[in-house]
Amino acid sequence: MGFARQIKLLLWKNWTLRKRQKIRFVVELVWPLSLFLVLIWLRNVNPLYSQHECHFPNKAMPSAGMLPWLQGIFCNVNNPCFQSPTPGESPGIVSNYNNSM
Repeated sequence: MGFARQIKLLLWKNWTLRKRQKIRFVVELVWPLSLFLVLIWLRNVNPLYSQHECHFPNKAMPSAGMLPWLQGIFCNVNNPCFQSPTPGESPGIVSNYNNSM
């Protein structure tokens, strides 16, 4: 049996099953369409707003040691956002924890 004939028979079987279960067929069409329309509506109701570029202070990984890791967690609890790059983002600087306190 050829590939095209198998595809044709599969599509025929699928269409026959869909014709027999009309409510399920309608739900399969309406449900994704309604979700898509809700997303479009939400996008139009809540317009985009412009926000500046955000730079966060760097935090130590657990492999840097227990004290720098805990300092990074507790000193930046509120996760502040800065408009300019932080010192830890400068190229060539691996760690700026030595003079952070």
